[in-house]
Amino acid sequence: MKGKILAVVSTTFILFGIWLGLTLSTDPEEIILGASVSVIIAVSTRGMLTGNLFHLMKPVKFIASLEYVLFFLGQMVKANIDVFIRIFKPVIRVKPGIVKARLTLKNQRARSIVANSITLTPGTLTIDIIGDEIFVHWIFLPGGDYHAETQRMVDRFAGRLEKIFE
Repeated sequence: MKGKILAVVSTTFILFGIWLGLTLSTDPEEIILGASVSVIIAVSTRGMLTGNLFHLMKPVKFIASLEYVLFFLGQMVKANIDVFIRIFKPVIRVKPGIVKARLTLKNQRARSIVANSITLTPGTLTIDIIGDEIFVHWIFLPGGDYHAETQRMVDRFAGRLEKIFE
C-alpha cells in the first residue's frame, strides 16, 4: 500500500513538473489547474506512469539516472545526424533488417525504457520483446557483425538502466 501511495505522489510531482515546464506560467489559476489535473491522472493510473521515483533520491541512483539521460540524448543526436545525412545524399543508402538480441533485465519498467529508447533513436525501432529476446529493426544494418553491434547497443542502454532499477 505504501508503495502505491509513493508511486501516486511521485507521478503527481512528475506530471506537475511537466505542466509547469510546458505552461511557464505563475498564474495561480494555472498552477491550481495543473496540480489538480496531475493528481487526477496520478490517482486514476495508480502511479503506473512513473512508479515510485523516490528511490532516485539515493545519490548513486540519481547520478546513474542523469548519466542515462545524457547518454540517451547523445545517442539520439548522433542517430539524428546519421539519418539526416542519409536523407540528403543523392542516393539514399538503406539496408533494412531485423536483428535479435538478448535483454537480461528483469525489471519490466527498465525493459520498456530500453525498448522505447531504441525506438526513439532514429534509424532503429523495437519490434517486440519476447522473453529475454528483443527484436530491433534497423534502417541500415551496421557493417560487420550486425548481431554483435545490435547486442552492444542493447547492452549499453540496459547496463545503465540496471544501475537505476536493479
